[in-house]
Amino acid sequence: MAALEDFANEAANDIAKYTISVVLNPDKLTGEEYSISNLSWSSIKYGSDDIEQVPDDQRGIYAFAICYDNEILPPHGYILYIGIAGRNSSRSLRERYKDYLNERKVYKRARIARMIGNWHSVLRFYYAPISSDVTSDELQEIEKELNSALLPTFSEGDLEADIKRKRRAYR
Repeated sequence: MAALEDFANEAANDIAKYTISVVLNPDKLTGEEYSISNLSWSSIKYGSDDIEQVPDDQRGIYAFAICYDNEILPPHGYILYIGIAGRNSSRSLRERYKDYLNERKVYKRARIARMIGNWHSVLRFYYAPISSDVTSDELQEIEKELNSALLPTFSEGDLEADIKRKRRAYR
């Protein structure tokens, strides 16, 4: 029996811990109904080493994605979370990113703690600054549109109402 318990524990540590539900709807991915015509994305590896690259004077949209480039694996990635910096404020992308580096703040958000705890070594922070003439309402709308198109596993609330309802049917 001990060998079976060891196997079950090993499988849980190696497989189950990293299992997530993935939704990749080709119709949503290829849809072109966005309220903003274009976003210019940049990224840094998760951690504080490259934080100076993240704008400290602009609001915007951001995403966390699992990505790991090397000489053997083909290009790949999966977006786990999409959010915005500047929801009804002038809070910058860098200020928002720092929240995700603060262990105490992350710990209070169970889904985000799991995301960062499990994948921090292969996590990238993508960010797209937006111009100052984009309103907070417009910023929140693009967040909903992107979350509804990609349905990132760890994004829960910021979805279009009909998509949110349909997603609940499969949870």
